[in-house]
Amino acid sequence: MKRWPKIGTRIHVAWMDCAGYVNVPLSLAKPLSCWSEGILVQREKDYIVLASSQYLNEGNDPTGDYTAIPSVWIKNVKRL
Repeated sequence: MKRWPKIGTRIHVAWMDCAGYVNVPLSLAKPLSCWSEGILVQREKDYIVLASSQYLNEGNDPTGDYTAIPSVWIKNVKRL
């Protein structure tokens, strides 16, 4: 993505996830396509963090439900 949305923006992220395979043919072993939606709450050089929920009034380090996605795994980002 050329320009990232601002922190606090609701986004849809298409990304690749690693996957483990046991006792399967080699031809079936591959990363999996995924998507996640949430509020962009953190953007670092190597990863982003999406929040699907957060507790209110928790200060600078709120408790919540988060997905951290490595930047190199991200294929596409859209604002919602």
